[in-house]
Formats: sequence, C-alpha cells, structure tokens
Amino acid sequence: GTTGLVCFGQAAFFGIGAYAVVLLSPQYEPASVWWLLPASLVLAGAYALFMGSLSLRTKGVYFIMVTLAFAQMAYYVIHDTPLGGGTDGIYLNEKPVLAVAGTTLLDLGKPGTFYDVTLACLAGVFIFLAVLLQSRFGRALAGIKANEQRMRATGFSTYPYKLAAFVISGAI
Repeated sequence: GTTGLVCFGQAAFFGIGAYAVVLLSPQYEPASVWWLLPASLVLAGAYALFMGSLSLRTKGVYFIMVTLAFAQMAYYVIHDTPLGGGTDGIYLNEKPVLAVAGTTLLDLGKPGTFYDVTLACLAGVFIFLAVLLQSRFGRALAGIKANEQRMRATGFSTYPYKLAAFVISGAI
C-alpha cells in the first residue's frame, strides 16, 4: 500500500510459504524453525520476484488483474497436481520446534507457545516495516505513490523500488 500497488495475489505467497513448510518438513518428526522459516520466506519471495517482475510492467486495474491471474495460476498448480496433494490437500503431522543443540526451546505444538511466537513475529514485522518506511527506501516508495512521474524525473528508476517492495510484501 505504501507504493500505491493493489495486489490481489497475496494469498498465493501465503500458500507458497505454507506449502513450503509442509513439503520441507519430515513426515513423522518436527522440523527446526531455524531453517524452515527462512526457506519458506525465500520461496514465497522468489515467487513474488517472478510475479512482480512480470506484473509490474502494467498499471492500475491491469496490475490488479495480472496479480490475481498469477495467484490463480499458483492455486491451480497446487490444487490440480500431486505436489500439493490435489483436492485432498496435504497435512503437517508435526509442528516445527525451536531447538538449539538438540534442546527444545519452544514447542509450537502448544497453543500458548504458538500464540506467543506468532505475536512476537507480528511485532517484529511491524518494527521492521516502521524502520524500513523511515529509511531512504521507504521515502522513495512514498514518493512513487504520490507522483511516480516526478520520481522518474528526479532520477529515480521506480521499477526496482516497486519490485523490491513487492518482493518484501510477498515474503512477509
């Protein structure tokens, strides 16, 4: 929203991150959050990079519709192929754990712990975005939203900024 881009494809990034967690986890033992979380962020961000590099060439309602089309494409790839379990879906048998040297620090299978970790992640994302928006990069995004032509006239190449914002949004 900071750049003025309305994306109807955010569910695709959420789904890709979720399916990455399930597909990268061992079937009958909990996986480690230390590598599972970054892997899911990278895979969702990679799809956002692919999707953004193509869809950012459009503007307005065309951008909205192209992002929706990419989200539907991701849905059909997962829903209609054995990769995502087809119409039956796929299951995560064991929730990931946060462990150091074989000692479990946090078991995400407990509802209270899962809530606390989710709340901490949410707070971390809000702090990250607040710092990001106060930086030169964030001010450039606000300038692009206000008047993209003026930003280009002052020497900013707006495409890389919009693509970076799109990828950060997709990874989050």
